[in-house]
Amino acid sequence: MGVEGKRLLVLGAGRGQIGLYKAAKEMGITTIAGTMPDNNPPGIPLADEVCFMNIANPDEVAKKAANLKLDGVATCCLDTGISALGKTCDSLGLTGLPEKAAIMCNDKSKMKKAFMEYGVSTAQYFEISNEEELENALNKIKLPVIIKATDLQGSNGIYIAKTEKDAYDGFHAAMGLTKRSYCIVEEFIEGWEFGAQAFVYNNEVLFVMPHGDETYMSHTAVPVGHYVPLDCDEDVYKQTEIAVKSAIKALGLNNCAVNVDLILRDNKVYVIELTGRVGANCLPELVEINFGIEYYKMIAAMAVGENPLEYWRKKNSKTTAGLARMILSTEESGTLEDIKYTGEMDEDILEITFFKKPGDQIRKFVFSADCIGQIIVKDSTLDECRAKINKIMSNIEIKLK
Repeated sequence: MGVEGKRLLVLGAGRGQIGLYKAAKEMGITTIAGTMPDNNPPGIPLADEVCFMNIANPDEVAKKAANLKLDGVATCCLDTGISALGKTCDSLGLTGLPEKAAIMCNDKSKMKKAFMEYGVSTAQYFEISNEEELENALNKIKLPVIIKATDLQGSNGIYIAKTEKDAYDGFHAAMGLTKRSYCIVEEFIEGWEFGAQAFVYNNEVLFVMPHGDETYMSHTAVPVGHYVPLDCDEDVYKQTEIAVKSAIKALGLNNCAVNVDLILRDNKVYVIELTGRVGANCLPELVEINFGIEYYKMIAAMAVGENPLEYWRKKNSKTTAGLARMILSTEESGTLEDIKYTGEMDEDILEITFFKKPGDQIRKFVFSADCIGQIIVKDSTLDECRAKINKIMSNIEIKLK
């Protein structure tokens, strides 16, 4: 594959982008880190060049990208730069997520409107900008409901409301966080939440990989782990594939990895939301485990205009079970005195990484950013993966002071 020497702008330089930097370097691609000059993000030492930019500002990114002689632009595990990615791809004629689709990925209201127009299985919703509109919506949707800021990522700005007071409190909280003049209120579908990863190339969906999500209940359910295969019947798999492909078409996603949140209620699959980048918290690694492919390289190759099918065609004939889990401090906050793994390693323990070092502040877990580290394992079955990771967790010692 003729990628050596090609130039790739990677939007973001946090821990979620490290795998992409490493893969691109192995391929001989020159990487340029697009990031802000603060917090000394861990991706900067891995990049060949750095271009300081606000990746949340599409105009700024596109303007600076025009002077970098790029062959491609990409991101992963991060929503912040999605709109900038789309604008840059369109303005420079690069392979990647179209700007129109990127805008809908970053606006939950526009996304839901597209779902409704294309008949995607999703919860009923209303866009609201004041208490009167919230009151009207509550007259049409039965409690409980969920209030969402439309421009924030992860679980930020999302509030489950079981009472009218909760709904008004959630509305004001969401409006206090959003940069927009509106948020949305939607039917709260209570059921089994799970996810899916997908990949679109030249308007063809190469795969839809459902995966299980382990969550921790904070102000909303926060993902703290993922696993494959999804433990469900064949009908759920079929519904998921249909729903994901329909949602991809509704948003016009193309030439991108796709991360999807779904929920199952009464044996029916609903799409919560999706975006045109690979999921975070070890989901790229689970795609690699499941199919036996080099997924980060597949993403990088497509971004610089090469054919990602060369990586996809090398997939294994059988899939493999995998489990990734965040290491949390759920009960207390404090200063980290020591953290270590005291058990043994084997070839099926793919990663034990600690994000914190002695002296760092540890917060009681609220958001995914509060996690202390991560573990990734593979094995013949999901049950064996769970047994392995539980044993690892029992051999991790965390001391706070």
